[in-house]
Amino acid sequence: MGHSLEIERFLKLKKQELGTEQDDAIVKLELCTQSIHRWLKYCEYHYANLEDAVKEPNLSLDRMSVYQRAGENVPVRYVYEANIAAFLNSLHALLDSFPYLLNIFIPVTETTESTSIKWHEIFIKKYENMDFYDELSDFLMDRTFHKVKGYVNTIKHKHLIRISNQRDHLEFEEYSYKEPHRDEQGKIQFVPNTVAGENVMPFIEACHDVLIPKFFNLCDSVLRFKSSQLTHDL
Repeated sequence: MGHSLEIERFLKLKKQELGTEQDDAIVKLELCTQSIHRWLKYCEYHYANLEDAVKEPNLSLDRMSVYQRAGENVPVRYVYEANIAAFLNSLHALLDSFPYLLNIFIPVTETTESTSIKWHEIFIKKYENMDFYDELSDFLMDRTFHKVKGYVNTIKHKHLIRISNQRDHLEFEEYSYKEPHRDEQGKIQFVPNTVAGENVMPFIEACHDVLIPKFFNLCDSVLRFKSSQLTHDL
């Protein structure tokens, strides 16, 4: 994956802005950035385990009967199912905590505990005059991001999503998500959509190889904006 959150840079710029090493905002920012870093490591762990679990001949043997690899205490089906769920849950937690981080780093609400701090058009709009706004808004519209949200919300609040072993690949049986579209006035509208029979690994790879780098590019843009802002204010 090769990505990491620049925790020290976030903290350094916040301390520079506040003119102090000790502040509640700095404590919260450190905890939040460390959490995002940890969620990323969880993603890496589960992605590697999943890649290993779907190698041949694991799926073929699993399709024929209950197959348990040497050294493991559960069938390989549990291994790939658990790592799919854990990867997407970790990714969802990583991405969903970003608005909280952003509002600590560049506050736009009266309190850091406001329930309005989330991936929502009203909250995102508060950053409209900042250089990174287009990237932030684009991320809010990202279809893969919303498929991750739909998957995780389903397994958290309703039921596990069945995984079908097609012998040479895995498929999601079915789940729903809300796909974002802009109406004629430019407002975001969410249209219910259903994922059925999607090949699991290309989707997981898109999350790993495209969505996560896109997120860290956004983080870099936020850091550049803050650095430029502080330099301008000197």
